[in-house]
Amino acid sequence: MSTIQYVLLSLLAREPLSGYDMKQQMDGRINLFYKINNNQLYPVLSKLEAEGLVELQSHERESYRPARKVYRITESGVEKLKAWVLEPIEPGAWDEFILKQYSSWLVEPDKMIALLEDKKLEHQSRLHDYIEKVAALRAQHERLTSDHPLFSSIAVVEMGIGFERSYTEWCEAMIGRLKENQI
Repeated sequence: MSTIQYVLLSLLAREPLSGYDMKQQMDGRINLFYKINNNQLYPVLSKLEAEGLVELQSHERESYRPARKVYRITESGVEKLKAWVLEPIEPGAWDEFILKQYSSWLVEPDKMIALLEDKKLEHQSRLHDYIEKVAALRAQHERLTSDHPLFSSIAVVEMGIGFERSYTEWCEAMIGRLKENQI
């Protein structure tokens, strides 16, 4: 299944929604870390319905407007979403990992803690590598100006250091919240 299908299941796991409502929810919630084109929503929704992962809950008609189809997730859809949340992802696909966290409330905390521990170790390792890389680059020259290629290289790797530190801290915070069972 595509990530877009999981995005829609993630939204419908929270509450039944129409296609229009899903788009509004994506604009307010999902677009922070995952982008979906407007023209993808309805074909993907139809596919999910054909696969039995969502079903039509109702048709709502308001005066002159076309009927709104309200969809809900099926038990099969919930099970598929739970399994996906726990699937390993390719290194570097951080947006998908964060998207999975959006539906992590469906999974037992101990399973999420194990995933977060693994993700934390992955980012700690990358952080260590980036710190060593910057040190090695800086050791090559005493002073670098903005017109030197290493200036940009170091700047980008330093941004990566900040990202990896932040991600590691976030994993630690989430592990603590899951252990305490509160946020």
